[in-house]
Amino acid sequence: MFHENITTCEVCDLVNEIPPLHDGERLKCRRCSHILVSIYPHASLRILGIGCSALLMLFLSVCFPFLSFSSNGAVYNMTLLDTIIVLLGHEYHLLGSLLCLVLLVFPLTYLLSVLYLAWSFLNKQRRLFLQRLFARWFVVIEPWLMVDVFLIGVLIALVKMHSLVDIELGLSFWAFCGYVLLLLKTVTLVDRRWLWHQVAGLAPHHAAYIKSAKDQGLVGCHFCGATLKESAHHCVRCGHAVYSRRPASLAATIALLIAASIMYVPAMFFPIMETTFLGSSEPSTIMEGVLLLWSLGSYPIAFIILIASVVIPLAKIFALSWLCWQCYFPAKKSIQQKIMLYKLTELVGRWSMIDIFVVAVLVSLVQMGNLMSILPGSAVLSFTAVIVLTMWAAMIFDPRLLWDNDEAFNMWSAKETKE
Repeated sequence: MFHENITTCEVCDLVNEIPPLHDGERLKCRRCSHILVSIYPHASLRILGIGCSALLMLFLSVCFPFLSFSSNGAVYNMTLLDTIIVLLGHEYHLLGSLLCLVLLVFPLTYLLSVLYLAWSFLNKQRRLFLQRLFARWFVVIEPWLMVDVFLIGVLIALVKMHSLVDIELGLSFWAFCGYVLLLLKTVTLVDRRWLWHQVAGLAPHHAAYIKSAKDQGLVGCHFCGATLKESAHHCVRCGHAVYSRRPASLAATIALLIAASIMYVPAMFFPIMETTFLGSSEPSTIMEGVLLLWSLGSYPIAFIILIASVVIPLAKIFALSWLCWQCYFPAKKSIQQKIMLYKLTELVGRWSMIDIFVVAVLVSLVQMGNLMSILPGSAVLSFTAVIVLTMWAAMIFDPRLLWDNDEAFNMWSAKETKE
């Protein structure tokens, strides 16, 4: 059973009472419907089993050939690690390092962290320092897990190459598919508030109304969901810094969006990869790649690349810019629509990495000298910068600022307090 006194919603700052929760139950915020707590039956045991299976699949993913293709009688094999090694070998250190982080380092750190925590819960271990350390690691890393995006990128790369060479899927490819599914399942089983409840026990008890925490002199911790006095600088349960509203949130978000807008221009107009065939090199931009796929009849793939690589980054910039504007000059639109737009920008942002992963796979797969080879173009770094900057901007933006200027919400809070 999960039972605490109250928790503060990180989206709308509403203080919510937490009733006793049993396995299979979840609690949503009374105002914005954001999911606050999800309790899964036998969560620790399931995390341990599924997480260990994910680690095994990851090990198998790097042990055998990932992809292979044949051309003119010659057979070439590619392992998963080749996607990183080839980029580093061609001195694309930043891109190779980024790929290493999102494919291996971040997922491995995440899995080891949650596995240690699940093991300590099952064995009644009380090592608060280590448990806090691993719990904080998992919270920071989770938004940067992109193995599912990489898998889609691999499939798109295969579609691009199928008309030129014969491609075979290796054992590691199927192991990687299993690894992706198991990792995603592990992520869904880990609830942040449940986890910190297991690590450090009950949050501090406060008598509070069901209205904004800020209006009651309280502040909610983003890391563990505890509710504290506004005078607190660090959470007494998880040790993370707490603040009623993220300091300089709007200024930092706007600065990141300006930087992303500047980088978007070279990302669209410079080549994202260069293809050499029989000694002749031909650069191609993102839009040229979309048009090529369309001309080959791969309409769904062309549409996916267009949406993920062209529309989504630009839409995120406009959406977050409009949300920042709404914090200063709120329009008479439903606050729920604004929050839905914010959640959507957070959800789809990482999928823009598809084109980067497509280039990485093609570069590692097609290296046959002057006969045929593919190298990253000058737009790769600027496009990667656009994705990282827009993701970072969405993380820094504080959605609670939207609720501060919403008159309907303030009237609702006053009514709830009177009742």
